[in-house]
Amino acid sequence: MSEAMEADGVAAHVVRGERFAREGALVEAETELQRALAITPLDTRTVAALARVQLALNRMPQASATIDALTDAGVALPSELHRLRGQVLLAMSRLPESVSAFRAAIAADPADGQAEFGLAVALGESGLDAEAADAAGNAIAKGYDNAASRFALARALSASGRFKEAIAEFRPLLRRHPLHAAAHANFADLVWMLTGDVDAATAELGPALQHAPSSDALRIIRSRFLHSAGRTGLAYSELAAALGKDPRNLELHLAAAQTSLTFDPQRALAHAERAVYLSSGQARALHVYAEALLGAGHAERVLSVTDALLGLSPDDGHAIALRASAWRMLRDPRYHALYDYERFVRACTLDTPDGWPDLASYLRDLARSLHARHDPLSAHPVAQTLRGGTQVLLSMQRADDPAIRALPQAIAGPIRRYIDELGTGDDPLRRRNTGAYEIGEFWSVRLRNGGYHLNHYHGKGWLSSACYVEIPDASCDVGGSGWLKFGEPHMPTSPRLQPEYCVRPEPGLLVLFPAWMWHGTMPFNGDDGATRLTVAFDVVPRTRTGT
Repeated sequence: MSEAMEADGVAAHVVRGERFAREGALVEAETELQRALAITPLDTRTVAALARVQLALNRMPQASATIDALTDAGVALPSELHRLRGQVLLAMSRLPESVSAFRAAIAADPADGQAEFGLAVALGESGLDAEAADAAGNAIAKGYDNAASRFALARALSASGRFKEAIAEFRPLLRRHPLHAAAHANFADLVWMLTGDVDAATAELGPALQHAPSSDALRIIRSRFLHSAGRTGLAYSELAAALGKDPRNLELHLAAAQTSLTFDPQRALAHAERAVYLSSGQARALHVYAEALLGAGHAERVLSVTDALLGLSPDDGHAIALRASAWRMLRDPRYHALYDYERFVRACTLDTPDGWPDLASYLRDLARSLHARHDPLSAHPVAQTLRGGTQVLLSMQRADDPAIRALPQAIAGPIRRYIDELGTGDDPLRRRNTGAYEIGEFWSVRLRNGGYHLNHYHGKGWLSSACYVEIPDASCDVGGSGWLKFGEPHMPTSPRLQPEYCVRPEPGLLVLFPAWMWHGTMPFNGDDGATRLTVAFDVVPRTRTGT
């Protein structure tokens, strides 16, 4: 075949592939572009077109390999391909590499506002919120000014503690894009945390719903805020009214099931059964269904549901917790092997990090730094489990405070000793013990008088923690003020399952336990103005080769 004929053939495949992509026929587009690439494997236009299609098909490893073939061959990537590589790596949660790819795209084309936006998202996902805000601002200044970039800027400003600036960005964004559900949720959460006023937090949702009364996403957001503020009946009424107009809406049934579970388990079960049917058995619907079954007293039926969930994902912490509660209700001996508190719950003392003469002086400095971060806030985040307090995320990568920056050193010894003593086994905790670990997010909670944690589990972790920084004198009575409790599920069950095991909080105490183990706190009862200050984090296994 002559070079001209070969070029014509490649061009034909590329043109057909790009046309298929525009028409939404992505599989056919991928086939045509792969044929073109087989003839000219180093053509950047073809590589870019194929990577975009594979990204749209959610074939991230293939998209990564498509682009990496060029770099392996020594081809200098144009800005677009660096940007596509950044998007692929971001979707694969390879965040440091994604940040580097977006920075390379900007270096290749300093005017690329879309690459700046990608960088903002990758930095935000990495917890580098101040840098994310700068990148989002750069994207807008370079002409990439749309709802996505404005939302990225507002969210990064909020996450970095620049609350007034965040509100100033959110308000015009919501008025220009009244159906932007994520912006409404983030804005309402911010206003709620700053004021504790549910009416102020949901004020922008009212006009938006008048503009689009059929927006179920906005209605669910408002319902969740009402539910979190204790207006459960009103929250359910909001969902029931929407279901009256759209009885086949999966999201409404899921939200209605979760809301009604607290006051009418049979109604919750009806919504959950409908959600399972409408979703064709999606995992998220099965989770809600299993909770409703426990609430209605059908523990035996929970086992088949959780077996299905664990067949899909053996480390599904929610499914493990739900199955454990079913075993407990059925008096199955497997429960006690799983919820072995003496073996798996460990209370130990923090190590004193370098730079402090003793643990007490370190805790004083840490408390001072944490209070400064909590002080601007008034209420809990809606999606979290605390009530009567505030919560802040802590970034170890950009912590400018020595006491906060020293936290990883203070916890490293206790974690290492726990993992070493844990050993290996075939249960959901020990089978994942590689002997190595890494920390996900750190966060701090400050409870006011009467504050507490709802019972919950941690879905992203392997081990979870409670680290006590500042605790007024705790009651010595078992299950007293602010005590950490284990074994009681977050939803009502029939019969009710009571807490089984408690740990008394003390300053400097670190409690480690399986992330899937139900845990919460007794209400904290202190003097007026007294607070209970803690730090928490999740631990995940790490392969030995990554250490």
